[in-house]
Amino acid sequence: MSKLLATLLVVAFISMAAQIHATAADGNRAQVKAPRNGVGPRLIVCQGETVVASAVVTGAPYNADKTGKRDATASIQKALDDVAAMKGGVVFLPAGRYRILGSLHIPYSTTLHGEWSNPDHGGSGKGTILMAYSGRGSTSGPGLIQSMPAESGLIGVSIWYPDQKAGKIVPYPPSVSGDEAGLITLRNITFYNSYSAVEFKSMSGNVVESIFGTALKQGIVTTWSGEVSWLRDVHFSNKYWRKAAVSLTGAALSESEARSLDQFTRRELVGIELGRIDGMAFYGYSADDAKTSILMRKSEKYPELVFGFGGVIAQAAGTREEIGWAPWYFWTHYANVDNVPEARGKRYTFATIPTAKRTDAGSLIVVTSPPYKASGNGLADDTAAIQAALRDAGKRGGGTVYLPQGEYKITEPLVIPRGVELRGPLGTVRAREYHETCTLAAHFGANTHNPESDSALVTLMDNSGIRGLTIAHPEQPFDASRVQPYPYAIRGRGKGIWICDVDLLNSYLGIDLATYQCDAHTVVGVWGSVYKKGIDVGGGSRGGRLERLAFSYGTLTESGRFASQVSKQSTQAIADYTFNNSIHYSFGDCEGERGWGLFGFYPAVHFHFYKGRGRGCVGAEFWQSIHDVPNKANVIADAGENVDLIGYFGTDRGTGNWLQVGPDFAGPLNVFGRMVNPNFQNQPLNCTLRQVRFYDEVSLVTGKKASADHSLPGSSPDGAIDRDPTTMWQAPSGSYLEVDLGDVRTIDRCRVEGSGMQLAKQLNLLQAELRVSLDGRSFTSACVMDSHGSVCTDVPIEPVQARYVRLYVPNPGGDDVIRVASFDVFGPRK
Repeated sequence: MSKLLATLLVVAFISMAAQIHATAADGNRAQVKAPRNGVGPRLIVCQGETVVASAVVTGAPYNADKTGKRDATASIQKALDDVAAMKGGVVFLPAGRYRILGSLHIPYSTTLHGEWSNPDHGGSGKGTILMAYSGRGSTSGPGLIQSMPAESGLIGVSIWYPDQKAGKIVPYPPSVSGDEAGLITLRNITFYNSYSAVEFKSMSGNVVESIFGTALKQGIVTTWSGEVSWLRDVHFSNKYWRKAAVSLTGAALSESEARSLDQFTRRELVGIELGRIDGMAFYGYSADDAKTSILMRKSEKYPELVFGFGGVIAQAAGTREEIGWAPWYFWTHYANVDNVPEARGKRYTFATIPTAKRTDAGSLIVVTSPPYKASGNGLADDTAAIQAALRDAGKRGGGTVYLPQGEYKITEPLVIPRGVELRGPLGTVRAREYHETCTLAAHFGANTHNPESDSALVTLMDNSGIRGLTIAHPEQPFDASRVQPYPYAIRGRGKGIWICDVDLLNSYLGIDLATYQCDAHTVVGVWGSVYKKGIDVGGGSRGGRLERLAFSYGTLTESGRFASQVSKQSTQAIADYTFNNSIHYSFGDCEGERGWGLFGFYPAVHFHFYKGRGRGCVGAEFWQSIHDVPNKANVIADAGENVDLIGYFGTDRGTGNWLQVGPDFAGPLNVFGRMVNPNFQNQPLNCTLRQVRFYDEVSLVTGKKASADHSLPGSSPDGAIDRDPTTMWQAPSGSYLEVDLGDVRTIDRCRVEGSGMQLAKQLNLLQAELRVSLDGRSFTSACVMDSHGSVCTDVPIEPVQARYVRLYVPNPGGDDVIRVASFDVFGPRK
């Protein structure tokens, strides 16, 4: 992945008022007792999750009007700015209507959080609604939520333009726009009638989840990314405006208005437009009333950016256009699970974040308040104060122990009791820590001889959790030549534990779920730089969930904490250390593990399936993993059975193969929809079809019959089109393979893979050419493909009509023998 460019942001620090105010949940309604003022922290239960708000906009001094009669812009912005001055946190908008006559800017490290009502579950026109009035008549100028910076969030709101009429649609600027830094979270948002819903220049590190609504011209537009991002459950349809109209205005859309709305969007709407995307897990999407559901092309606004998409798509409905001849991500196409028939019927169910056992009034403890009086200044030892607060919360039957912004020096291990959550103020995951945040700073364990068995910084007992903070080791040298072993940052020691929105800044060992059995664990939204291990799952754990995890040395080298020590040399040294030593995901004795969107960059190994306590990982599913540039392998399978990789994207520029299988791995490892680009592969894949099974995309040649002008003895042309990587077509250089598609089809993509399953040395196809014909006699060149040293190349081509396709290989490289395991051509995606 490209290193994410960002600017070090600095804001003034003021102390947070240490006032405790708890709320009681009433179903899915957030109940916020009328405060004497709007300054937090406040514990709120909303949509089954807990929120700790640093400010509530309806309280003093903000006093935002939630009836929609008076302009609330200044009040909300004041609350956002005040919380930003505290170094970040959550601004909460209770259910109501907020008239916005201007624009809102969500500052760095700050989340604007409302009370969302799901429109697919009876929530149309309910909850927190932002009424947007500015920008009518033009797509330029500031939108409703403008220029969201890095590590900010918008959660749980609906957006409505009262002056937008279905019968006479007029332009508006984007409802939500983001700046170039990325690392933005959008979750649980309804757009009732946005002309343009979301426009990000950067999709780097962004989280876009549970987005519903009616978009008129543009749904989501993003032009580039230099980091992985996650998009799931995004659905655009005109039904959302129609269903909400009565609740919003008191009157339903007329038949003519509804008809005019449908005509407009079917003529104009692009649901999602993507430019150059450097890694994305894309799951669950539809745009029912769009002209184009998904559009991939060079950005018209930023034409200098290279066009390409690296990632995995699943459950994406509607038409798909991919325009332009330009390199894909490392000359590969995205993996498309929807085009794999063996994956049909498979679905991923996303985790729900648990809460503390008690969320009632009085269950919130602030560690800086009496009698605990933690300092949070990074100098005084806060261990005893925090542990006392955790212990008291446990004695009360559970609760939330809250750490206001600050750095908390910890000199002994902390234990979080049953039913308790240790929580920082952040409403979203912190990925880079561009300035100071809420940090647990470990000042013990350096240079231990027993890093894996020593007590972790934080140990989670049954049904306890940690959320919304950073873990750092301040005494760990930034100099990679002096890396010191430390114990684990977090260890689970019981069932039902959760870890959410946590940044592991410079851990030697990250998360341990293998020393003890941790059934039904939930780990969501973790970024980390780890020197040795990211997360280890084992100990007989059953039914765990891992979602949106990302490990990369960039979390450390791009953080603000070490800005003064960062140089090209120090960054490269840390990168080299992780490339030679770190394993991001380890799976031992565990069963029924489920994962989605597990990302890694530049380790020694991404996934390691090993034998622990006598057995390996059993019955696991990992959806849409994106593994970039390991040293030894993307996946090493030494033990385990019945493991599925559903949608897998990987690159490999290291010393080994992308996949290595040991003799004790029972298999099968089922790979549904892969896009793997192993550069400089130097040995064959060492697995049998009993151990590993590949279910690749179906193309226009699937099920057809191949022929060739020459084939070596024992080789068949059909070996290149049978979806079996163990078979291949072998022929002298200068030969061609031909397939009759049966009728004239549109072709816009070609994929060729060398035979890495059996042979590797000197097998790379240096150059190949796709030739096409309508009559089988006169052939023209559709594209010339350069493999760039890879065993696989997958390129877009200018759409061309053809019935007959030929793969001509003038320069196979190596010993001048063509060895092709797969040859596929594709048409427009549906």
